Amino acid sequence: MNQSEDDDDGIIVDSSTIKPDSVSLSAKIIFILICACNMIQNAIVGGSNNAIMTTLESGFYMTSTETGLFQSVYELIAIFTYPLVGYFGDRSGRKIRWIAVSMGILAGGFLVMSFPHLLESKRGKPPLEPHIADHLTLCNPNRKINVCSISNNLRFLSHLKYVFYLSNIINAFGSAALPTLAVTLIEDLFPPEKTPIAQGAYYAIGGIGIGLGFLATSQFLKVYTYIKKPLWLTPVYSEWVGAWWLVYALGTCISLILCLSLCIFDIGHRRRKSATSKKELQSTLNQTYQLLTASTINQNDSIQNNRCISSRTSSSTTNLSSSINVITNELNDKQQSPSIDIIEEKCLTTTTTTTLINFQDFFYDIFSLTKHLLLNLRFMGITCCAIIEALLIKGYLAFLSKHIEYQFRTTSSHSSVYIGIISLFSVIFGTPLGAYCVKRYNMNGRQCAKFCCIILALSSVIFLGLLLHCREPTIGTTHSMPVISTAFDDDSFDELALESDRVESPCKRECKCDMNIYQPVCDVANRETYQNPCLLGCKRILKGKYADCLCLPNNSTVNVGRCKERKCTINFRITLCGAFIVVFMSCCVIVPALKCVLHSVQLTHRAFSLGFKSTMTKTFGYLPGTILFGAIIDRTCKTWIRETCGLKDQCKHYNNKRMAISLALLGCGFRSLSALFCAISWYAYIKKPDIEERKKSNEQHSEIIAVDIRHRVDI
Repeated sequence: MNQSEDDDDGIIVDSSTIKPDSVSLSAKIIFILICACNMIQNAIVGGSNNAIMTTLESGFYMTSTETGLFQSVYELIAIFTYPLVGYFGDRSGRKIRWIAVSMGILAGGFLVMSFPHLLESKRGKPPLEPHIADHLTLCNPNRKINVCSISNNLRFLSHLKYVFYLSNIINAFGSAALPTLAVTLIEDLFPPEKTPIAQGAYYAIGGIGIGLGFLATSQFLKVYTYIKKPLWLTPVYSEWVGAWWLVYALGTCISLILCLSLCIFDIGHRRRKSATSKKELQSTLNQTYQLLTASTINQNDSIQNNRCISSRTSSSTTNLSSSINVITNELNDKQQSPSIDIIEEKCLTTTTTTTLINFQDFFYDIFSLTKHLLLNLRFMGITCCAIIEALLIKGYLAFLSKHIEYQFRTTSSHSSVYIGIISLFSVIFGTPLGAYCVKRYNMNGRQCAKFCCIILALSSVIFLGLLLHCREPTIGTTHSMPVISTAFDDDSFDELALESDRVESPCKRECKCDMNIYQPVCDVANRETYQNPCLLGCKRILKGKYADCLCLPNNSTVNVGRCKERKCTINFRITLCGAFIVVFMSCCVIVPALKCVLHSVQLTHRAFSLGFKSTMTKTFGYLPGTILFGAIIDRTCKTWIRETCGLKDQCKHYNNKRMAISLALLGCGFRSLSALFCAISWYAYIKKPDIEERKKSNEQHSEIIAVDIRHRVDI
């Protein structure tokens, strides 16, 4: 062992365990690369996947429940892959290479995600031609074709959802190394005093990546999916499908570049690490030699002063000199025979493997630790809070853009911009604010639980701001869109199946309107929305407006899109502010909740408790969150159109009031439940303080006693 002895206080320090204060250039580059990997992964998996939800529904005839399942398959696979990759990757000792391979797998997942666009152009819905689209949507008594006759295979489009599911499964495998191995790799790259800062920056960059993913996807959604589009087609048309696949093609290229870069630096880093270890060994040997030489000189001085100790000092000097020779010979043997390192490493691996606890004791330890955590009220209170928050935030962010799009008549790209800005600024300002409060007031576990309880309770009230909604457009009384009633409807009758108008209007009969077409238009004069312009007998379209409508007076204005309510502008701004405050407060409690978890268990159980909490959160929070919210949103649908010619229903019109009430009550209820669990943890801390708090109180009590004793002595 390489040791140095301090003559003054006798402290022995092992110099091989001390990390250098400075960080090498290669370590900084590797840190930048893994931060870039984390940003790309979060930007696409956490940002783009949520931003394209409504685009997938309109382009591939998916319901909200199916898009929610698309999100949940990722969490399902991550439950198993995260601990396995973390375990085997840590044992291999090649963390950089594992992260590089993970980025290669992510590139494959992103590439698979873009496949449906290629398959869609080959077998699915063909690119729109102006004359065909005009022929189908406008009034034409001589119509001989419809949507079903020109569509190649619309059923095939609905089956492409399984490709999306496969893509997210691959992404779950590729993402496993980033929250596990990358975090521990940072500890290897940086000295202990700089590791928390580096890890905090790593997590912050991941959160920023989610916001950037929303913003980048919103720009791609402004481009038509086939790049070239008819002159008349704009994002306000229902036929518009943004170029969602471009962000995944870009992500594939960036992931491959990062994969190759990490592979190159992995080789160079290991070579430099091997050379550095040899230099450190030589330096340690030199320090030991100098220390022994100085000790010999001191002993020679003592010989001159005291002859009685001479003989023992001489023998000690001889032993020290022989020790130097032994160490020197060992170093020479290692330099001459490099295979010794390999043999020692193999022996160490064999010894570690043979000395592992047998499976029976291993499972017993896991069972006992799990039982201990389940009975720990402080830990389970925060864990249940994390589960509810994961369920709420996962479903809320996934469908918030859809809520804004349908509630306030915005496009997919605009709603993604709003969500991106909300996510970005919430992470940038919310998470550091929570960390600052913990540091500024030196919060212990009990105070952190109290802080989380208060913040979550306040934000639960803000969720009620979602009750502000925009009235859905009034449907034309004679040419109404077919409506399928649900349990939420106030109608006096229930229609069990989709059906067209019971009494067809003269315009519909004369124009031979195709009811499989959904292109809503607004009769500005009457402020009524119709399923398509054909129902009004419109024969021409000019600059986003329809003209020559047989069923309307002359010079009537018919605009593309559903009718808008003026007061929705105020409600829209209030909703965005409320959404920002809710997400901001969620970010504020991240660091206090983490400290509360760490202080609720023993020091030796912290790693296992964090893994247990992560598994519980993913299983009962992230996994069902999007499916639950998607199913509830589907229940608020009022208009289902069979755009796949009777093969697949697609929701085109939601009950805005029911959607707003459902999301508001869900948010308020779940957030209140989170605050309740934090209150339980807070109560448990009051009843049984943590170790650090008891230690601090004992120190204060000891100081008081010491002061009292000094005071009495002085008297």
